[in-house]
Amino acid sequence: MKHWKPQELAALQRLRERFLNGTAGAADYWSSESDLALYDATFAERIGWKWDAVLRELTLRGWRPKSRNVVDWGCGSGVAGRRVLAQWPELESLALHDRSPLAMRFATEKARSQFPKVRVTRLEGALPPDSLIVLSHVINELPSASYNQLLRLLRQAQEIVWVEAGTHADSRRLIEVRETLRAEFAPVAPCTHSAACGMLAPENAPHWCHHLAEPPKEAFQDARWAEWGREMSIDLRRLPYSFLVLERAAASGPDGYSRVIGEPRESKGYLRVLSCQESGVADLMLQKRDSASLFRELRKGFEAPIYRWEMKEGKIVRGEEAAPRR
Repeated sequence: MKHWKPQELAALQRLRERFLNGTAGAADYWSSESDLALYDATFAERIGWKWDAVLRELTLRGWRPKSRNVVDWGCGSGVAGRRVLAQWPELESLALHDRSPLAMRFATEKARSQFPKVRVTRLEGALPPDSLIVLSHVINELPSASYNQLLRLLRQAQEIVWVEAGTHADSRRLIEVRETLRAEFAPVAPCTHSAACGMLAPENAPHWCHHLAEPPKEAFQDARWAEWGREMSIDLRRLPYSFLVLERAAASGPDGYSRVIGEPRESKGYLRVLSCQESGVADLMLQKRDSASLFRELRKGFEAPIYRWEMKEGKIVRGEEAAPRR
């Protein structure tokens, strides 16, 4: 069994402290290829599990990009671009962008090694024609000027897939992106509608649009992951994330569907379900006696929790599970 070396854990702890104290966006924080390799095997791999959940949900919804070119903006070690190429092998090229030359070199080499048939380049200026742009864990590192520049770049894309940490602040900024681009792009996921985001209603200020991914079983069977979690004070069982998928063409799907936000909260004999639908975000109740099977299903949790609710006296009494095809 191979344990982490003290110098490896010290390097990882330094990186984590930058992320936690909010200084990661101040400057290029990559100082060595060894730091990038450590990050890619740990923090980035954990981010990759979030991407796996998002990509599985898009598959369940029957969605895939029409583009043949993908751009990984703010690529870091390149985990987002690699996950997307693995999911959609019809993609022909990958363009990378990062402020760090060291990160760009690392991400380029990893992508070329894993996908030798894909053309991997550096993003220069405008997006390639018909591009899918992917972004991952960058929103809290963007000052106003960079954020506005990024919005201009996003408007050149055909599709956007953006994954962030599942914090209140990051989720709210993604909602801001959604609303800013909603006149030009149709929301695909997690939304089941194209109306204004219901989270913006004043009564929903304490809430945020977040979800929970399930880490792979191997993470709980690997002593190195267990050690890493202890040393970094990270609970491997919880993997919150927020995400946004937009496309240029008008998305269309069956009407009347809702998506469960976060985890249902259980009390004796009932669940409270934060539900997002075209009419807004609502905190709904499901009593176990009304539908024991749905109660068990929601309590267990699953990816792409999309339902058409049947309501009675303001409570959920039935849920038709569905994946609206876009």
